[in-house]
Amino acid sequence: MIKHLQIGLKLLILCFLANITYSQNKKIATPINYKSDRANLQALVIKVLKWHDKDKNLDFDPLLKNPNDSLYLGLNWHSHKKRVKELEKTNFFSKDFLDNYEKIAFHLDKELKQNKIKYKVGYLPPYGNGANEWCDCQDFPSDEWKSIKIVQLKIIDNSAIFKWTWGDNLSYAVKAKKENNIWKISELEKFNIKNFTW
Repeated sequence: MIKHLQIGLKLLILCFLANITYSQNKKIATPINYKSDRANLQALVIKVLKWHDKDKNLDFDPLLKNPNDSLYLGLNWHSHKKRVKELEKTNFFSKDFLDNYEKIAFHLDKELKQNKIKYKVGYLPPYGNGANEWCDCQDFPSDEWKSIKIVQLKIIDNSAIFKWTWGDNLSYAVKAKKENNIWKISELEKFNIKNFTW
């Protein structure tokens, strides 16, 4: 009987210690105000899309070595650096997004220089699906800003995963994170290496 009590006491102590260790390792979630965060994320998406709608500069501008060439042979790094500064200046994008943007640029430059596929002057890029990477769409509907909604929102601490939609069976995946208590885009669905691979 005493042996059983000793075993029971040891098991009880082990369970107690395991619970303390689990509690110490468990992440403490930051209080979240979903209504406010949803509104802020929706406003961010609208700002990004409005900015891009007015923006006439290219992402990943290809380079012609000679004006008479019929193939692009890499990226125009002067144009690219200018583009990255524009993205930074908006204050819409996190460091993660900008770092990934740079990785895509290096990837495209390498692929073009190694002539993995021909990117002909006057043609659509050989990567992607022919749609605009910023929205995975061809055109914006006339009242798009009013109809944009955030769906499937999940927030953990200072990170959010969601999709935005304006209806018409279009949805676009986004990740955002808070930097200095301000939501910024950290990932956009079509800005990934897979989309820029042929």
